[in-house]
Amino acid sequence: MKKLLIHFSILFSFLALNIFAQVDARMFQYPDVSKTHISFTYAGDIWIVPKDGGTAYRLTTAKGTEGFAKFSPDGSQLAFSGNYDGNVDVYVIQALGGLPKRITSHGMPDRIVDWFLDGKNLLFASSRESGKQRFNQFYKVSKDGGLPEKLPLPYAEFGSVSPDGKKIAFTTRTRMFRTWKRYLGGMAADLYIFDLEKKTSENISNNAANDEIPMWKENKIYFLSDRDKNQRYNIWVYDLATKQSTQLTFFDKFDVRFPSIGDNEIVFEAGGLLYLLDLSTEKIREVKVNVVTDGATLLAQN
Repeated sequence: MKKLLIHFSILFSFLALNIFAQVDARMFQYPDVSKTHISFTYAGDIWIVPKDGGTAYRLTTAKGTEGFAKFSPDGSQLAFSGNYDGNVDVYVIQALGGLPKRITSHGMPDRIVDWFLDGKNLLFASSRESGKQRFNQFYKVSKDGGLPEKLPLPYAEFGSVSPDGKKIAFTTRTRMFRTWKRYLGGMAADLYIFDLEKKTSENISNNAANDEIPMWKENKIYFLSDRDKNQRYNIWVYDLATKQSTQLTFFDKFDVRFPSIGDNEIVFEAGGLLYLLDLSTEKIREVKVNVVTDGATLLAQN
């Protein structure tokens, strides 16, 4: 009888771990896409999954939390913001795994925004010198570390560098971290284009809605906006030649969150799930993701 109970206990434990090992996961955050893979934050760690979906593997395992991971232009590295030692700084890690390398070291939080197209430099947002801790400014820093260079924009939150590196599409403020929706007040976010050579800017929004997270691709700027009739965040595209904006996604139950652009796709989260928008066909598909854990985070701790 005792042996039977032992065998039953072992079998039950094995089955329980297998139940928790494959999770049809939800609540993904801050995705990005390369030619072959998607990165995202889940349960405070950065994970990688093939673009076709499947089983993801965890890239970071530190006690702190990580987010906003961005693939380098060649897909070999990821820059991210990590909350280690009580502060948020920028780190770089190999996409296949390894130890993160710390890039910034400042008392104020540093949020990674994107890579420069040369693959050698990073764009990040920080309020370290803004004078107003609510508002960030943009900085450029080498992926190998060193002294950051402040860019000549008064305030900036999210942005994307033009293909020729001479301009930046950006927002001076953001509502992405707010808990209420359909805001139409004076703090609504607009899109601007800043000329780094002429030091001039142009507002390309000029409406009462919230326009966020610009993504520059060739002669178009993709962005997030709640300007549609349902006032839900969806993906739009601004044509630099015609100066017209067109809606590309039409989610009406959930907002599109934190889109990020790759070679020919935009990855985003909506309703806790991951989706890919093909920029050639303008079609959307869900990316099915399973997350493998050891079950430790799901079991009661003594």
